[in-house]
Amino acid sequence: MSLEDDLMRIFGSESMNNILEKLGLKDGESIDHPWINKALERAQQKVEARNFDIRKTLLKFDNVLSDQRQVIFSERNNVMNNKEIFNYSNNFLQDIIEDLIEDKKKYLTNPKANDFNRKFISIFGKSFTDEEINELIKLNEKDFYSKINNKFQEKRNERVELLGEERAEQIEKGFFLQIVDMNWKSHIQYLEQLRQVIGLRSYGQRDPLVEYKREAFDLFENLLQKLKRDLVAVLINLNISQEPIENTEKKEELINIKKKMKRNEPCFCGSGKKYKHCHGSL
Repeated sequence: MSLEDDLMRIFGSESMNNILEKLGLKDGESIDHPWINKALERAQQKVEARNFDIRKTLLKFDNVLSDQRQVIFSERNNVMNNKEIFNYSNNFLQDIIEDLIEDKKKYLTNPKANDFNRKFISIFGKSFTDEEINELIKLNEKDFYSKINNKFQEKRNERVELLGEERAEQIEKGFFLQIVDMNWKSHIQYLEQLRQVIGLRSYGQRDPLVEYKREAFDLFENLLQKLKRDLVAVLINLNISQEPIENTEKKEELINIKKKMKRNEPCFCGSGKKYKHCHGSL
């Protein structure tokens, strides 16, 4: 090892070169001395201690993400194995309505300080007209809750009548799992970006780890709220239409007729035109 290596240059004794110059050792000459061995051991200990602190700090940062991942994946598994998926969206809707009731109170107190209509439309989309939204604002809490809940249940009942209860449950479950996966991926990216810049907080005499935990917790709370809003928004704005099934037998029969028709014969459709000028036109 050279004394000019990073290990000795950064972590070794600063007076090592001065001692070697006093001993009269030449450049490139092999050094075998107890002082050098001790200096090398101390430098290695400093490197190992520094790397240990780095790994320990990284592990503390990773523990934050690990705890959040455990919550999300545990909830995801519960949804996959749950046979009463309607309860999830019902509970989410209840939480959202309770939040809207609080926002409505603030709006009635100070309309300019709270954009209730914008938040309401961002969740329920075009399920409610502007007139209905204005009427909802005037209702008491019980009627406000019933009006929104009834609209949500009507949409679900339409899907159940059209597709059956089992298929309707699968649709709600599928949408919820997709929403969880997409938002979780975005959340991981946010945390990674936060971890890359959080070290700058130390310049303000603040512990980066404490700051990271606090902001990561706020982001996770926003994630949980967004999962609720996204699922309710999708379900209440979801319209399913069933297309008529084509009669394949009739279609095959028409194809056979086309093959048998001569170009100057009247067209099989009854238009009165020759086949070559109607369905047989090139």
